[in-house]
Amino acid sequence: MRSLTVKQSAAALLAALVSSQASAYGWVADAKVLQVRVDKNGKGMVIFDRPMTGSPPGCVIPYYANAMAFEGVNGRAVMAMALAAKAMGSSLTVYGAGTCSVYGSYVEDWEYGH
Repeated sequence: MRSLTVKQSAAALLAALVSSQASAYGWVADAKVLQVRVDKNGKGMVIFDRPMTGSPPGCVIPYYANAMAFEGVNGRAVMAMALAAKAMGSSLTVYGAGTCSVYGSYVEDWEYGH
């Protein structure tokens, strides 16, 4: 039996941490953007072709089970990425923050995506 190198051990640990982090919050992989909503106060949400998996927070209501919310300066980057993906027909993988602070109590906040 061969032993793992330090690099392989670190990669395995990182993979375990990332996968456990992703399952603690809502996430969706290879999802198509159906709609990008932007309100006049700068808040918005991206609506996907399927609901979040993992463990979305209890504040998410069923109507928004396929959405992630964004706001502020960082929200502009989210909006640009989502609009580009929609225009190109590309898929996104998105992870939630485990909170519902952007809209108060019904859609999960966007943490990061690619």
